[in-house]
Amino acid sequence: MLKNFSPIALGINGRQSELIELALTYAFTGIDIDMHEMLRRAQRTTTQDAAKYLEAAKITIGGFDLGVRLDDDEESFVSQIGGLHPLADLAKELGANRAYVRVPAATDRLPYHEYFDVQTKRLTQIAEVLGTRGIKLGVGFSAGKETADGKEFPFIRTAEGLVAMVNAITGDNVGFLIDTWDWVVGDGAMDQLSEIAADKIVAVRLGSLPSDVDPSKATSSDRVLPEQEGTLNHVNLVKHLASISFEGPISPSASNQSYKGQTRESIVQRAQEAVDGISKEAGLPVAPLPMELIEDIPYEPSPMA
Repeated sequence: MLKNFSPIALGINGRQSELIELALTYAFTGIDIDMHEMLRRAQRTTTQDAAKYLEAAKITIGGFDLGVRLDDDEESFVSQIGGLHPLADLAKELGANRAYVRVPAATDRLPYHEYFDVQTKRLTQIAEVLGTRGIKLGVGFSAGKETADGKEFPFIRTAEGLVAMVNAITGDNVGFLIDTWDWVVGDGAMDQLSEIAADKIVAVRLGSLPSDVDPSKATSSDRVLPEQEGTLNHVNLVKHLASISFEGPISPSASNQSYKGQTRESIVQRAQEAVDGISKEAGLPVAPLPMELIEDIPYEPSPMA
């Protein structure tokens, strides 16, 4: 498994060099990148220049968000598919092999079954573009109550609905973006997760719902850093992922509303402590932080005259 730093999952942003430095400081071995920004930089200069910080850091690209708006009209969607080709070409060149997209929670366009067919076809098209470049498509959903507000027709807001959607998409490179916060809020359980094969899990994000929040009323701002236990036991989940030899990225997540006023560094440190604590309890080795390695070096005073 890849201990992965996903800035978007933690609600933080910054320059690529700053985010990479944070990832390295807290011993993350992977990082999700903004591939759209990378493409803009590569088009202005060169791919080598755009990727210089990644190459210098020798850090693995965990994945990237496609940014495709699946609820757009057909003309807009076709245009987005056209823009996906250069993005996927760059991802392949950089060695990025996992991409993420979330299906709409609700829509004004069509009732559920008709809209399901539309989304199945759209996701199959996306999978085909990515598949020719050796990139997996991780499909997730959004369970927060606010994601369906103001829409006429509800769509995918449960774990059961996501499973049905992923199983309907054509393509060997299609799998799940498992987000444990959405899974819990979306009425999912551990037994459903344990039925998913390792090669169908593209990426995992860990996040918890506070015990005093009713899942049926939870909004995305109710996401906090992953706890070891709770409605979904993260220690047991990580043990299970290790037992099935899952090798993809695992990223801590939280709403930026849960740590207002804190610095980016303190946020990442807390995220690192959360995911490392879960991994230790699951019996997995945890790499020391670079600063811990330095502290382990015996102190040798300089000779004095």
